[in-house]
Amino acid sequence: MYKKKISSLLAAVIVAGMVTGSMPVCVNAQETTGNAGTTYYVDAENGDDSNSGTSIDAPWKSLNKVTDTTFLPGDQILLKSGSVWNGEWLWPKGSGVEGAPIIIDKYGGEEKPIINGMGIDRGLNYSGAVHLRNQEYWEIRNLEITNDDDFDEDIDLSRPKGDNSWSSKNMTRNGILLIVDCDQLEDDDDGIMDHIYIENCYVHDVDGPNDWNDTFTGGIIFNVVGSSLRPSSSFNDLRIAYNTIRKVDLLGVTGYVTTVKGNYQDGIDANNMWMTNVYIGHNYFEDIAQGAIDLCDAKDAVVEYNVVDGFLKRYPNFRPTVALYPWKCENAVFQFNEVYNGPSTNADGSPYDMDSGLKDVVYQFNYSHNNPCGWMLYMGKNNNDIIRYNISDDGGDYIIKYFLTACETPTYFLNNVIIYDGERTKFMHRDPFKSQTYFYNNVFYNKSTTTTTTWHDTARYLGNLGAVTFSNNCFYEASGIHSKYEPADAYKVTENPKMVNPGQKPERNEQGILSGATIWDGYKIGKDSPLVDAGIYVPQMGTMDFFGNQLYYGDAPDIGVYEVPEGEYNAPPVNLAVKASASANNFHVSFDACNVVDGDDTTRWASADSTLPIWLELDFGEETTFNELIAKENIVSGWASARIAKFELQKWNGTEFEKFYESSETIGESAEFVFPEVTTTKLRFVITGLKADTTLHGKGQTDPSLKELELYYNKQASKKVNLVLNKEVITNNCHNDFDVSWLNDGKMDTRWASANSELPIEIEFNLGSDVTFNTMAMTENIVANWATPRIESFQLQAWDGTTYQTIFENTGEVGERKEFAFEDTTAQKIRLVITALRADTSANSAGQTDPSIAEFELYRR
Repeated sequence: MYKKKISSLLAAVIVAGMVTGSMPVCVNAQETTGNAGTTYYVDAENGDDSNSGTSIDAPWKSLNKVTDTTFLPGDQILLKSGSVWNGEWLWPKGSGVEGAPIIIDKYGGEEKPIINGMGIDRGLNYSGAVHLRNQEYWEIRNLEITNDDDFDEDIDLSRPKGDNSWSSKNMTRNGILLIVDCDQLEDDDDGIMDHIYIENCYVHDVDGPNDWNDTFTGGIIFNVVGSSLRPSSSFNDLRIAYNTIRKVDLLGVTGYVTTVKGNYQDGIDANNMWMTNVYIGHNYFEDIAQGAIDLCDAKDAVVEYNVVDGFLKRYPNFRPTVALYPWKCENAVFQFNEVYNGPSTNADGSPYDMDSGLKDVVYQFNYSHNNPCGWMLYMGKNNNDIIRYNISDDGGDYIIKYFLTACETPTYFLNNVIIYDGERTKFMHRDPFKSQTYFYNNVFYNKSTTTTTTWHDTARYLGNLGAVTFSNNCFYEASGIHSKYEPADAYKVTENPKMVNPGQKPERNEQGILSGATIWDGYKIGKDSPLVDAGIYVPQMGTMDFFGNQLYYGDAPDIGVYEVPEGEYNAPPVNLAVKASASANNFHVSFDACNVVDGDDTTRWASADSTLPIWLELDFGEETTFNELIAKENIVSGWASARIAKFELQKWNGTEFEKFYESSETIGESAEFVFPEVTTTKLRFVITGLKADTTLHGKGQTDPSLKELELYYNKQASKKVNLVLNKEVITNNCHNDFDVSWLNDGKMDTRWASANSELPIEIEFNLGSDVTFNTMAMTENIVANWATPRIESFQLQAWDGTTYQTIFENTGEVGERKEFAFEDTTAQKIRLVITALRADTSANSAGQTDPSIAEFELYRR
C-alpha cells in the first residue's frame, strides 16, 4: 500500500531531469504478489541494461538504469562485489512498506561495490552520490561511496573571517543524501518518511567547501527542505549504524529541518517536525573536516558506540564546533562514544557540546582523550541536562567552556572522572554558571606536580563560579597544593583517589582502532579507596555506572565512574505516589487529578480556573513515609510556561491537614524538594500563589497544570534538607529594609542586613524541636563594585536547655556560599554570633563594615 501519490513521484523525477540535464524515463519494476518482491542484480563489468536484471546471469550494467526504475515493496537491488561506477548517480525510485522494505546490498563477494560520484554538481539538495527523496522503507548496506572532484584543491568560498552568510549553496557534495522535500509533497501526502536504514557502508573522500556555506553537507546527511513550512514532514525510524566515514567535508552524519526558522526553532514541536526514533551507533569516523555527528531536531534518539579519530581537520579555527553534539533535541542520549585527536586550537574544539534548545538530554559512559581544546561545551537554554559517568583524559585547555544562557531547570554533572594537567587546563572558560548547576561525586584529578588548578580563566570569577553547587567531589592535586579558589564542598575528598592505573594510553584493538576498552579498568577503584561510600545519591545518577554495575552498594554511592559492588545493595528509591489515589478541589473536565500520579509525563492535571487555594490530595490508603517531592509542571514551548509561584505541603494528622513545608521556588519542567521525613496516610499539595504565563500563545494566563507529582523516601535526600528553612528567627541588630526573616527564606535574591557594626551581632533560630545537624552554610551579600566580604569571624552556638554553648567557630573570609562541617549536634535552638568584621574593598562601598547575609542554611550530612 502506497502512502504517496504518483504525482509526488513524477515531480521528483522531473526535477532530477532538470538538474542532470536529461529527462530519465521512469520504468516500473516487476510487480509480485505478497511481500517477497523481486531481486535485481547490477554488474558494472558484465551487465547490460537491456537485460531483465532479475538474475545473476542477466544483470543490469549501470546505476542510471537503477535510477530510472521505480521499485516496489520487498524488492532488492544487489550490486556486484568489486564493481565500480564512476560519475553515476544512485537514486532508485519508489518506497517500501512496513514489513517489506526495499533493500540495496551487494552480492558475489566480500568487497564492497564502489559508487564514485566524482564530485559532479547535481544542485543543492540533490548532491548525494546515493540519494533518496520523499521515500521510505529503504535499507542500504555494504556500499563504498565517494564523491570527490579534486580533494587536494579546496572549494573557495571567498569570504572574510566572521562572515556567516553565503549567497550560493550549490557547491555541495554528499555521500548519502536523504531528503524530505516539502515542495514536492501533495497536501494529503503523509510527510513522515519511515524506516530508512544505512548500515555497514564505507563513505569517504566526500569533497566540499572547508567552511560553512549555510547548509549541511558531508558523509551521511538527512534534511527536511522546502520553500515554506509544511507541518508533519520529517523522518521516523532512521538508523545509521556500523558505517566507516573517513575524510569528508564538512560533517560525518547530520540532519536538519531547514523549514523551521528562528534562533531556537520553536516551531518544531508545534508543527510535528521532530525527527523521531533516530539511532546513530557503532560508526567509525576519521579525518572529519568539521564535526562527526550533529544531531538536530531529533526526539527519542540514541547516539552510541561511535568512535571519532580526528575532527575539525579542515575548518577555520575561528568557526566553532565540536565532535558530537545535539541541537534542538528532546529525550536523546549520547553514550559509550569515544572521541580523540581533536584540534590544537578552535573557538570550541571539544569532543562534546551540550548545545541549546535541549530537553531531557543525557551524556553518559563516554570516553575522550587527547583533545587539546577541552572536554565539554555548555551553552544553556535547556531543560533537564545530565552529564554522568564519563571519563576525560588530557582534555586540554578547559574542562567546561561557556555558559551562554540560563536553563529553566538545574543541570547535573555526576560521577565524571576528569584527568588533566593543571599547567595547561583550567576548569572554566568565559562565563560563570547562569542557572543552578550541580557537581556531585566527580573526580577532578590534576596530575601536575607543579601547578595547582585554576578554577576560572577570568580573575573576577575565580571566587564566584555563579549558580553552582559542589558536593561530595574528589579534588586531587598531585602537587599537594590546593587553590584558595577551589570550590566550597563540605564533603570533598582531597586524598589520592587510588584508581587502579588511570591515564594510560589506549592501545589498538583487533580492528586496528585505538580503543579505550583496552585501558578502562585503570579508572576503577579498590575497597581501600577514599572514594568508596563517599558520594551522595540523586535520582539523576541513573541506575548503573560506567562499567555496568548497578547503583548503589554500601552506605552511599562511590565517587567517580566505578561503583565497588560490595556491601548492602541499595536500590534506587521508588515513586510512592503511583500507589495513591488523587483528587482535587479544582480540575478541568479534560485533565483529571489522577493524571498526576499515573507515572506518565504525557498526561496532566489542569485546573478549571485560578481561584486559590487549589489543592491536589493524594490518599495512600496506609501510612507512608517520604522525604522528597519531584513536581513537574506542564511546559510547552510557545504555549505554557511555569505558572505556580508558591505552594505548601500538608499532611493528615488523623483529624485535619497541617502544613509541614512550603516553597516559592519555580517548578517548571521539573523541580526537586526535600524535607524532613514525613509519615502520613494522606498528603495535600496546596497551590497558594500563581504567576502569569510568559509564552507567545499562553501569555497572561495563570491556570496551573501539572504533569506529575512524585514522592520518594530517599536516604540520601535527608542530607539536602535545610533544617532552618523558614524557621522563626530573631536578631539584636537589623536594618529596617532588610528583615532578618529573609536570612533563611531559601532565596538568594533577598538578604538580611544589620543596622550598624556594633558587635557582637546575634541571630537566633528556633528549630521548633530537637534537631540533629552537623553542617552550616552561609552566603554573604556580594555585589560587584558594591559589596565584598565583611564577616571576619563568627561562632555557631547551640542551646543546651540552660545556656548557649559554642559548637563551631571560624576566622577568615566567608564571601560567596561556603559550607562548614562539625560534629553531630542536637538542639532546639541555635545562634549565629558575628564576632569580627572586615572593611569592604569595593569601588562604591570601600571601608564599610555593616554585614549582610543572603542566606543561612543548616544540614545533617
